Amino acid sequence: MFKYLVQKIIAVVLGMLLGFGAFGKSPNPKYNVVHDFSNDWLVYDRDDQTYVPYFRSSESEYQTFSLEVDFQNYPHAFLLIKTPESFTNIFIDNTLKKISKKSDWVVFDINKLAKEYKKGKAVFSFLTIEDPTKFVAFVGYPAGGAQAEVKERGQLKEVVKLLPRGFSRNQSGLAIAFVVGLIITSFVSNNYFRVYIKYYSLREVLSTKVKDDLFMIGKPLDRPSLLFVILTSIILSFVILLMQSRGFHFLEDSFVYQSGNSLGLFVVNFFRLSLVVFMMYVVKFFYLSIIGKLFNISNATDLHYFKAIQSTLFFYSLVFLVLLAMYNFYIPLPQDADNYIFIGLVVFYSFRSLLIYFTINRDTNIKFLYLFSYLCIAEVLPIILGARFLF
Repeated sequence: MFKYLVQKIIAVVLGMLLGFGAFGKSPNPKYNVVHDFSNDWLVYDRDDQTYVPYFRSSESEYQTFSLEVDFQNYPHAFLLIKTPESFTNIFIDNTLKKISKKSDWVVFDINKLAKEYKKGKAVFSFLTIEDPTKFVAFVGYPAGGAQAEVKERGQLKEVVKLLPRGFSRNQSGLAIAFVVGLIITSFVSNNYFRVYIKYYSLREVLSTKVKDDLFMIGKPLDRPSLLFVILTSIILSFVILLMQSRGFHFLEDSFVYQSGNSLGLFVVNFFRLSLVVFMMYVVKFFYLSIIGKLFNISNATDLHYFKAIQSTLFFYSLVFLVLLAMYNFYIPLPQDADNYIFIGLVVFYSFRSLLIYFTINRDTNIKFLYLFSYLCIAEVLPIILGARFLF
């Protein structure tokens, strides 16, 4: 709260100064200048692997130069970039964000960028045949207190990595993760084909008649069931890695996921994620057992656990295929991807809770109030806590 008030005060003070023309004449009459980037252009030095002040390179026709923007210094402000007539690619943290084919103003809401990239600063890079002198870049506030209109033109459904091939960890790391997932899937489908059909048939997933199948599938921690829990963990970890590679960084610099460009670190992150997810599903079984005993419905926990793993594995397998297609065809995540992801997860887990309710209600004789209370604690509460952690 205090931080928000400080940002508001800074915004008001800057607005007052802008009103008196303290920052000079603005290149765009709709905005007043807070900081001009005319002398802040950088270029990436491949030898030192760092950004240095811009210098003209004669190696090729195209020029690549960058700006480092600190979001925390400009609360409630906007980044404005005027592109030249020439074709220009604009990258944010080495991921293609926009393409400009003519001279135009591109406006970014700094608060939205800070929320999207979940960090204090980002590097804006430009690939074009022009020099930085042909660009205008500054941070500003809307003139006269007017609301800013953020233009997002020329957005391509394409992602291009700006860094050299040797510095990309995603392609090789994802390939290794894919091979591991393929090996596990092949082993499970070959050795437990009938059980595999139970998990991957849409009709079986939507069916509420499950109790007879438990004799074939076995107990939740028997070997067949445990293999499918492992498979669910691997696919869910793969989904997280694909989302990380598409720019949705919700596990950056955490105990579970460490940032870095090395292949070894990426592979370690994958196995660490898989292990953590697997442990969470094992803990979930014991959690369901405890809650079931408290409500005196322990005979329904096996049904509940199987249906939860079955629907989760089916859903995240579909998500995995969609993200893998987007990755291979260079399709970026949409703007405000966190909102879409949040809505999608709420819809899925709500549907899963209803499916579990009707499955248990069909095969057991449990009063509605007991079953409803049980599902609220066993399903809804962990979902709320997980959503609070991620979003």
